[in-house]
Amino acid sequence: MTAHPTLPAWLLVLLATGLSTAVAGAWWRHARERVLDLPDDRRLHQVPTARGGGLGIAVVLLAAAPWLGPGGGAFALGLAVTAGAGFYDDLRPLPPLAKLLLQALGALPVALAWPLLPALLGPVAGVVAAWLLVIALVNIWNFMDGSNGLAATQALLFGAAMALFAGAGTPAAWLGLALAAGALGFLPWNLPRARLFLGDVGSHALGFAVAALALLAMQGERAVAPWLPLLLASAFLLDAGLTLLARLVRRAKVWQAHREHLYQRAILHGASHGRVCLAYAAWTLAAASLAAWLLAAPSAVAWGVTLAWLFSGIMCHALGGRRWPRPGTDPRKDA
Repeated sequence: MTAHPTLPAWLLVLLATGLSTAVAGAWWRHARERVLDLPDDRRLHQVPTARGGGLGIAVVLLAAAPWLGPGGGAFALGLAVTAGAGFYDDLRPLPPLAKLLLQALGALPVALAWPLLPALLGPVAGVVAAWLLVIALVNIWNFMDGSNGLAATQALLFGAAMALFAGAGTPAAWLGLALAAGALGFLPWNLPRARLFLGDVGSHALGFAVAALALLAMQGERAVAPWLPLLLASAFLLDAGLTLLARLVRRAKVWQAHREHLYQRAILHGASHGRVCLAYAAWTLAAASLAAWLLAAPSAVAWGVTLAWLFSGIMCHALGGRRWPRPGTDPRKDA
């Protein structure tokens, strides 16, 4: 049975936002001299900054689990493992393989609870596809968390749009609102100037929640079409996917931190963090507007427009790559 909140949605969002802000603030007071992200040649900031502020987001998402239906327990378990691995890594760095194994372990309960398109893929393949999706999005949000406000803003917009499209009162709507509220509560600590970073606990929680929300929204009688979350997450999917592909072609070590994502290159060539955040937000807002228009369209049309949108994103990425070449000796900008 799904728990039904007794308070209005707007008040719950306000409380969740405040909770995220408060937990982040409490963590900042502890971490500002103890758990620091130090500058190096693969980061964009030059000032030691506390990390782990995404702990508040993880707390808000865990609190939303009772409202997510029969899969709520699986969501809470998977989030605890995945965000917990990120939190441990913030305190004491884990080897990449160990972190990946913990991510894979955390992805499993959600994949079993909410398989991806089982009617089309079959039950086993649906679970495997969902499992891979969760792992992929956890790492994509981790890769893309390198500029002030960017990862939290994208998760906020994704959660808010999915809540709107999933329909009021549905489990997906509650998870979308929790995701948006948690991200919104963190943003004052990270934008326009970062006093606190998400850390891996935050980026893992956001990526996990985005994946779980997409899977949950595609379940049941009021399921959304698969093109919808694809469209809404396209900004991060394109930048992370195309950058990873380019590094694979060059046989670079894809698990190592770097500054080759388009958002990083733009900042290294003089764009401000705020401007980059706004540009990515504008893309996602445009995608959400397009999605709203496509809701009444035939499936073939919706898929065709979505693929055209992705192709236009590939072209934009290529043009951006020409304007902002891969980093060489460019000076770093303070985050």
